[in-house]
Amino acid sequence: MVETTDQNKPMIWKELVLGFVVVESCMYHSIRTIPIVTASSAEEVLFTENLTRLTKLEGDETVKGVLQVPFPTYEVTGYVPVEDEELSEVLLLGYEYPGVQAPDWMEILKKEVANPRRCV
Repeated sequence: MVETTDQNKPMIWKELVLGFVVVESCMYHSIRTIPIVTASSAEEVLFTENLTRLTKLEGDETVKGVLQVPFPTYEVTGYVPVEDEELSEVLLLGYEYPGVQAPDWMEILKKEVANPRRCV
């Protein structure tokens, strides 16, 4: 996990992606992917959903396969602390792939926080 942080400043972190699980839903006639990410410490295992995402399949969903990703691929997330709130919303900002220029993640975070029409 790579972090950019200060106590009350926006924070960006990257999790190593090992691949994507392909999941099919019979009820919604759809296919989705779930990233398989690593946890870099025992504390992360306890306090993040990273390792439990795969156990949250709905009753009508089945795993169809796993997509490989080039190494190193990262899932980039971030948050902006909100005054008087203990926990701030963590936002998925995107993915970094080897050989592809990474965007300015802090700018993307600021745009996501300011966008009232984003999915919640």
